[in-house]
Amino acid sequence: MMINLRNLVRRNLPVKILALIAAIIMWGYVMNEENPSVNATYTVPVEIVNAPEGYNVTMDVREVSMKVRAPRALMATAHEYDFKAVIDLSGNTEGDYEAKIKTVIPQGFELLELSDAVVNVSMESLIAHGVPVEIAVSGKPAQGMDVGSVQPVQQYVNVYGPRHLVESIVKAAGRIKLADNTADFTMRVKLTAVDADGNQVTNLSVLPGEMDVTVQLVPGMGKKVVAVKPVVNGILPEGYKLGGVTVEPAQVEISGATRLLADIKSLETQPVSLAGMTEEGTRDVELVLPEGVTSPNKTVSVGIKINKK
Repeated sequence: MMINLRNLVRRNLPVKILALIAAIIMWGYVMNEENPSVNATYTVPVEIVNAPEGYNVTMDVREVSMKVRAPRALMATAHEYDFKAVIDLSGNTEGDYEAKIKTVIPQGFELLELSDAVVNVSMESLIAHGVPVEIAVSGKPAQGMDVGSVQPVQQYVNVYGPRHLVESIVKAAGRIKLADNTADFTMRVKLTAVDADGNQVTNLSVLPGEMDVTVQLVPGMGKKVVAVKPVVNGILPEGYKLGGVTVEPAQVEISGATRLLADIKSLETQPVSLAGMTEEGTRDVELVLPEGVTSPNKTVSVGIKINKK
């Protein structure tokens, strides 16, 4: 039985082998006609793996194009996210590097072409640096009020980011806008990193990025010029009458809170007594200054003219 089977297999063996080869070729031809290989191009981002912590990484190539080939049936089910381009930064430290791109493609696909084989990578340390807080005030408080002080809860904050940017920062700036405020207030203010040229650098972290700032208001200070009114009292001796009273200077400058100055139209002098006066003359007399009001002229000269009846 076994001999008959062996003889059957060996009979016309070359013909049988040729028939098998022809069948395989025919099957390949049919399959290729029914499911031919096609090409496609996918654009994918370059991904970073194994990047060490504490560094800012920049690359000159952000995405690459992959030209691939696969049977049409496989291509029809493929998605762009099935293809990856990665660079491995394990073991690297601060500096500039050339990293080779490694590709990941689905099984059954052949990579024909890659737009970029390497990526130039720059790694820079991330650092924190303390800078002073500076709060600018714009707008105006209510009439008669001025800004007394502006106090942030912290005088310094940290700026965090790539070394070259952080080292250019000189302050963390914030802004408060006044709008006829009449009393002290506290508000939350956003802080922004500012370099030596006054430019805001927004791609850095300010820690904390916001803080409370208290604004204290005080009565507004001002100046004005007012007239001086000489004051006399007492009675002249018998046979004499008052011919006139003059004052020098006739006007003086005063300073003080705006709300105090608003109601002052003139200043009086301390009284000059006429009792016992028989001749005209001048007296240096002090001005009467309301509390909170000052003047560079502490005294004025009052002239008294006396005539006989």
